[in-house]
Amino acid sequence: MTGDQIFEKVKDLDTQFGKPFAQTLVKSGWKKRSVFFELPYWKSLYVRHFLDVMHIEKNVFESVIGTLLNIQGKSKDGLKARKDLIAMGIRTELGPLKKGKQTYLPPAAYTLSRKEKKTLCKFLSEVKVPEGYSSNIRRLVSMKDLKLKSLKTHDCHVIMEHFLPIGIRSILPEKVRSSITKLCSFFKSICSKVINPAILPMLQKEIVITLCELEMFFPPSFFDIMVHLVVHLVKETQLCGPAYMRWMYPVERYMKILKGYVKNRSRPEGCMVERYIVEEAIEFCTEYLSNVQSIGLPKSQLVEKKEGKNLIGNKIVAVSRVERDQVHLYVLHNENEVEPYVEIHKDVLRGLNPNRNENWIVREHNRCFIPWFKDHIYSKYYSDPASITERLRCLAYGPSFHVFSYSAYAINGYTFYTKEQDDKSIMQNSGVTVVAEAMHISSVKDLNPKFANLSYFGVIERIWVFDYEKFQIPIFGCKWVENNNDIRMDKSGFLQVDLNRVGYKDESFILAFQARQVFYVNDPKSKMAIMKSIIRARGKGYLKVSIDICLDGDVPLSSSLIRVDDDAGYLKVSLHDNGTCPSKQISILSSKDKGPKI
Repeated sequence: MTGDQIFEKVKDLDTQFGKPFAQTLVKSGWKKRSVFFELPYWKSLYVRHFLDVMHIEKNVFESVIGTLLNIQGKSKDGLKARKDLIAMGIRTELGPLKKGKQTYLPPAAYTLSRKEKKTLCKFLSEVKVPEGYSSNIRRLVSMKDLKLKSLKTHDCHVIMEHFLPIGIRSILPEKVRSSITKLCSFFKSICSKVINPAILPMLQKEIVITLCELEMFFPPSFFDIMVHLVVHLVKETQLCGPAYMRWMYPVERYMKILKGYVKNRSRPEGCMVERYIVEEAIEFCTEYLSNVQSIGLPKSQLVEKKEGKNLIGNKIVAVSRVERDQVHLYVLHNENEVEPYVEIHKDVLRGLNPNRNENWIVREHNRCFIPWFKDHIYSKYYSDPASITERLRCLAYGPSFHVFSYSAYAINGYTFYTKEQDDKSIMQNSGVTVVAEAMHISSVKDLNPKFANLSYFGVIERIWVFDYEKFQIPIFGCKWVENNNDIRMDKSGFLQVDLNRVGYKDESFILAFQARQVFYVNDPKSKMAIMKSIIRARGKGYLKVSIDICLDGDVPLSSSLIRVDDDAGYLKVSLHDNGTCPSKQISILSSKDKGPKI
């Protein structure tokens, strides 16, 4: 409804609240006219109240993870929810079952076994993120109780958008997993700082379909007002712009600052006012004297992190000539002043070797460019010193064989660790990616190589700072992943990297300012691969198979009867003991095309 339509319905309401007027209160329909309608422009606004994406995402995540892990007080599934299904006449096979004095709830599509809960919690407990990315995820996981605890709003934001889709890759039926993954992707898109307005209509259609898919698996109690508000987030983004410009994160963080101003708890407002005025006066003086260098105050850590600063370790090591030449050649190829000389040298090689292809020219250039460049620059320097800059002369002379070695280095606003330092830390700061131009040839006989920009992924093994007499250049020595077949995008949109497949050992160095930080998490799907495709069924009926399964140290169970139900979309497996262990019956639900989850 528009603001004008709402105002027409509530403009004549004059409701009085309180015990004396309890009998006159309106029992249904519109009960109160908002005081904001006294503003002349209020009814004309397209958006009269912002939807807080931060708390919507937090509440939806708590509903999802609480239901999956069956966390008491957070789960939307329970005895009352199952009775609602019976009352509504839907999914009656999930209704509660009474066995003696106890009531059992049949496992639903979203029900996780204890082993699957352990898999999800173990994955989250092993996650290591870079410094400043989020809180320590490990501390939020209780392996004893198999639940998440002490979650802050930003923790829910990070886990929902990044870790939950990966953590459920090896558990849950395919359709349930796909629906939850699409819900997480929606929040990731809607919370982006840059949003293409052209994709918003498609995003709206997708979230409607996603919520309909979730309704097929989760109980009606799951769909409270917070889940419903997700539908309206796209429309609000179209009218008001990206969510980060209006969500509550800055407000909540500033509230913490204001609480820190309070030193006298009996006068909290006065403390906030006084300290705010003092802070505002100091900031005014700082802006007025912005061109004056302060005395006795440390340099801004943010500036140091961008320009480069060593953090941990300070050793001097000697490098081999091969490593020194590799670094020096890479530095020369990435200097703007040296770029014209690179082309001159290649032209000289082409003139001396007219019958050679471009691939040979590049290899020969890399082999002999360093001595040629040094001789060429110094011959010009001796004849005309003014034509050669001091930086170009130092580059031609080359770096020292003794370099500074560090375990941690801050640059570009990131904090980078070596892999060795990473293993000692609770953070993961050694992941790195770089976009570089690479030459591609189809075969040895290819005379027309192609050049294209590619993303390379790896981990930092060495952090060196090379001394070029007048200046220093920080270098990262990395272990790069082979880019041919070991980096691929799967159908879910996850980038898979095989860190065990190492390549480019002769080109392991990059300039520190070129590095961009990434981090890696283990793919739980590969660990569960042996559980897939145990049973494949078509049609509707019964299958007689023989399976040996050991539950919690008991003797194996066998001779299982499996019922295939196409209408429900699941395999129902009843396992009975063969007389060698205490009588028990276990129900197993799984996706038909993926086999049972136990």
